[in-house]
Amino acid sequence: MCVSGLRPGVEEVSLPAMSKSLKSAAFGARAATVIVAAAACAARGDEPELAGVDAMQLDVAAASFRWEPPAAATAEETPAEQPVPRPAFGTAGSKWWTVGIAGADNFQNAVDLNISGAYSYFLAKDIEWALEGAAWHFNQPGDNAFGGSASMVLRWHFVDTGDWTVYADAGIGLLLATDDVPPDGTSFDFLPRAGLGFTRLLNDDGLRLQVGVRWHHISNARITSDSDNPGRDSAMIYAGLIFPF
Repeated sequence: MCVSGLRPGVEEVSLPAMSKSLKSAAFGARAATVIVAAAACAARGDEPELAGVDAMQLDVAAASFRWEPPAAATAEETPAEQPVPRPAFGTAGSKWWTVGIAGADNFQNAVDLNISGAYSYFLAKDIEWALEGAAWHFNQPGDNAFGGSASMVLRWHFVDTGDWTVYADAGIGLLLATDDVPPDGTSFDFLPRAGLGFTRLLNDDGLRLQVGVRWHHISNARITSDSDNPGRDSAMIYAGLIFPF
């Protein structure tokens, strides 16, 4: 009796860690050994015996090592979510912060300085409403004074190219000071104003420069008497930085 190259009583070795292509190559080599051994036995007139392996086992093993190409993708990859771009300046519903400085001179004997912060909201395309708070220093004849104010401003950006806007604005505010402003007036005053200005885009994050000039007025609107209203008019120049909300 001629025994093939497979050792009797030894079970097929499992190759879980090998790839299918390596398993197929290993099975082919073993099958070739069996065929050669069987052919040698046949040449000597012996009946070949496949110790521990029959034809059915070989067929099953061959089927189990059949190579299959990788499955084609059945669906397109979902693109990564892109960040939602910020609304452009001047877009209805967009919100902005502004910080700035200003100086006013009445070209006689008084200089008014302030630092300010404002929140603004576009009511419609290029129509801006702003609420502004400011801290003041009044350099004037007699006693100098410090103060704080709150103002509302309506601004129309009548030119808007995206990078540039040109606007006109008007507003009114309330001032409370540590002394009379102007001198011989009152420490509580109104701050009407009107002017022109522009904004300029500075970077891709939406930061903008703001520069403007306006009429700056201080008076108490005759809240004490018709004769006690020594107002002051000045030309004010201001600049600021505008940030997306």
